[in-house]
Amino acid sequence: MSNELSDANFGTISTVANRRLYSDLPLAFTIHPNTSDLTALRDIDAVKHSVKNLILTDFTERVFEPHIGSNVASLLFENADVFTSMAIKDEIIRVLKEYEPRVNGVVVDVVDQRDHNSYHVTIQFNVVFSDQRQEINFYLERTR
Repeated sequence: MSNELSDANFGTISTVANRRLYSDLPLAFTIHPNTSDLTALRDIDAVKHSVKNLILTDFTERVFEPHIGSNVASLLFENADVFTSMAIKDEIIRVLKEYEPRVNGVVVDVVDQRDHNSYHVTIQFNVVFSDQRQEINFYLERTR
């Protein structure tokens, strides 16, 4: 038997046999080819999407929650060096600790790509309902 709850921060949460299942809509609003409906992200994919969105969201971007966000975007305009990499790493850890209760055991690795003035970010974490270690890789670069 499945009960559905609504939570403003996590989309729809379903409880099935004492296991929490998360669902979220991706920001790209992709259409499912067979059903012509919006595709939803579920469970671990929803959590990964939320982690990346929190990191890439700047303060005041969320209209009714301007305090949620990170300082990562502003750090991209600093010189690409070891000190900025450490500041980005600390900011990612702070944001995930503060705003993402579904993850724990967060390990962040930020490597500066000086030639391209960008950073390669690897985030490893555990999702609270899963035993498997998850990993997200992406590049950060300034766009202005």
